[in-house]
Amino acid sequence: MLINKELLIRSLKKRNLGNFLFFKIKDILGKQPEPDYDFPLLINIETSSVCNLKCIHCPPQLNEFKSERRKHNFIDLSIFNKIMDEIDRHGKRSISLHKDGEPLIHPQISSILNRVKKNKDHKVYITTNGHYLTEENIKLILENRIDIINLSIGAATKEFYELVRGKRFERVISNIHNLLEAIKESEWKPRVLVQIINLKEINEIDSQIEAFKEYWQNYDVELAVWDKLNWGVFDNDSDFKFRYPCYSLWESFNINSNNNVTACCMDWKQELLFGNISEQSIEDIWKGKEIDTLRKIHIEGKEDEVQACKKCNYWFWQPRLMNYQNN
Repeated sequence: MLINKELLIRSLKKRNLGNFLFFKIKDILGKQPEPDYDFPLLINIETSSVCNLKCIHCPPQLNEFKSERRKHNFIDLSIFNKIMDEIDRHGKRSISLHKDGEPLIHPQISSILNRVKKNKDHKVYITTNGHYLTEENIKLILENRIDIINLSIGAATKEFYELVRGKRFERVISNIHNLLEAIKESEWKPRVLVQIINLKEINEIDSQIEAFKEYWQNYDVELAVWDKLNWGVFDNDSDFKFRYPCYSLWESFNINSNNNVTACCMDWKQELLFGNISEQSIEDIWKGKEIDTLRKIHIEGKEDEVQACKKCNYWFWQPRLMNYQNN
């Protein structure tokens, strides 16, 4: 049950998601070139679960996760190469180096970046907090033609940054400026996205967001302001009264640095395990019983029966069936 367009459309219509959403999804499914859903369009690979920051909005710093004791891991290079060999056999795909840690911390990041775009048709993303954007790593990113660099900054001032991230603001800003200067001199021009989290519980967040926009608008970057994720454990503060099937189950594949394959990048506790990439192939897991069962639950509107999905707010950000192959 990878995807059945008519079944999905009927399900959405039956669940009263509104004419706009219904016709929008119908239009996407009907007019775009048919993606190859027999293999994931986007593969998220966590190269490292180790992070050098202590962000107040991330699970390790939240009371709801204090009882969790996760061993920090770096993905084994042989496993990474195995993953990439399989992806390469399936043509153009999107690959994102991100999840719970800082990817550039990996001691073999040079080998990873040298390998990830061996197939030059792939679109490759990397998400970094910027602290490990050394001259060497910037050179690796540009030489290997990484397509999109997501810079998770989170603040516009030194005081606020050190409050929410717990590290030196000047260092990360200096590194980003070095990156932007290197891009000016490079033949390769990746997209650079600078992002901040809307931490609504902090009084000065509105002024921070405005200062953030004002500062970065003078540079050749794209800006993003994200609502804080609830990691599936907090009550939603959204006004949405409906849910629709989570697109991640049909489009993305999430590989953790400990080799576990989980439902999505929001499943920090790794409660929804689909398999282990050291023992199985991507294709076998993608077509397996575990993920298929969860897809059916979402199609039938029974997400609340799954603890990890019940309170998750990720699903309402972008009601999409995105063709990563054509973006």
